[in-house]
Amino acid sequence: MVVGQIPPPSPPSQLLLFDAAAALQQGTFMTLITKNDMLYSGMMDDESPNIIAFYLATIRELAGSDLQMEAAYRLHSGQQATLRPSMETDSPMEAHFGQKDRINEFRTYYARRLVNPGAPLRDNLVAELFQGGSRPLWMGLFACYGLPLVHLGDSLEVKAATYAKQALALAASNLDNDLCDLFASIVTESRRRSALFGSNGDHNCRPLRKWTRDPLSILHDLTRDGRLSGLSLVLPGYTNHAVAGRPWSSQNIVSQVVLESVWRWDLAETIDPLDALEELGRVTTVALACGTHKTHRPPEFDFFLCFLPTLVHALRVFLAAVRQQYPAVSEIALVLVRCLWAQIVLVYILQLRPKIASIPKRIEPQQPPPDDENFLFRAFYNDTVLSEPQHQDAFYLRALRSFAMLAASEQDPEWTARINDAAVKLQVNWHRWLGLAPGEATTLDIRL
Repeated sequence: MVVGQIPPPSPPSQLLLFDAAAALQQGTFMTLITKNDMLYSGMMDDESPNIIAFYLATIRELAGSDLQMEAAYRLHSGQQATLRPSMETDSPMEAHFGQKDRINEFRTYYARRLVNPGAPLRDNLVAELFQGGSRPLWMGLFACYGLPLVHLGDSLEVKAATYAKQALALAASNLDNDLCDLFASIVTESRRRSALFGSNGDHNCRPLRKWTRDPLSILHDLTRDGRLSGLSLVLPGYTNHAVAGRPWSSQNIVSQVVLESVWRWDLAETIDPLDALEELGRVTTVALACGTHKTHRPPEFDFFLCFLPTLVHALRVFLAAVRQQYPAVSEIALVLVRCLWAQIVLVYILQLRPKIASIPKRIEPQQPPPDDENFLFRAFYNDTVLSEPQHQDAFYLRALRSFAMLAASEQDPEWTARINDAAVKLQVNWHRWLGLAPGEATTLDIRL
């Protein structure tokens, strides 16, 4: 059978019909996330995050089995730092934002804040994230490579307060001043543009379309931007670039180019934020995650580039769940999309701007998959004790799931097919992550 004649695999019905209420009835699931919460610190001894909850949520959202969740817990529990008693406080914690060693104090603090009597969990969650201040907590959702944002989305998908508490604690303890400064600039300019170009604004004053572009075109331009060559940073490794004492913020051109890229995206102030996220879903899956390989070489996958679709899906889940109900979220929804786009651009720059292949009508995997809607996840469902290395990697499983969900929410059938094909490419070819440290990008199409 010719590859081009094979219908793209759709997300399995288990994903689309997943009932979050059923997860709460799943004894193993709730037992394990509670056990992790009570026994282990939110950060490991090397200051990397405890990802047990992330792993368990991934399996639960894939409709995995009890045995798989138990196996996932065993794989990671031995690596965790034991939870030590921490001071409980009801005092405001903003003064300690950005201090990773206080994550367990934040967990205790937000556990109390989220169970405010007489108010639903979502009310309390939105109140904590969007209260005022120069460094509002929502800015921390993008720290720690965006893991707090993913926990936030998980808390709404599986409806477990444990994930909401973990999202806020991770956001607070990992709040990044450099990202906050970047986002503050976006907030200020967004407000100015909203006043000028809102539904009643003078659209004749909008920037010239010759300068504005779509996200994919902007990324293509960045690949050739000579201003970003020879940065005195230790790259790649999005979260490790400051090890040598040179954070990305020490290179002024990086912030300048990121902000230029934010405002080059021709994003109308009246656009539905979910439509804007649809465009970012296309770019992050087909182009960045699966379109940056060297020609005639086996595909390799960059960890941080492949995590971006998960961030797009997480923000989509959050906005779809609360935007209409809470004015505080509705007013800032487009700002959140722009901040995510800024992070995507920043990750692309710090991962050495691999060349993005032109987008064909369809991406053809190296070997044609069976005409089977469960193809992407069949191997996972058959691996009941997670004995295969790829199923022991929560980030690989989450990437596949995010691809599937973004494809399922896509309104354009052609892009649905492209995203599904990209997912097949990842499933067929993945065997390790690159881009975590210097020297790990040689098999991507990087020309510096």
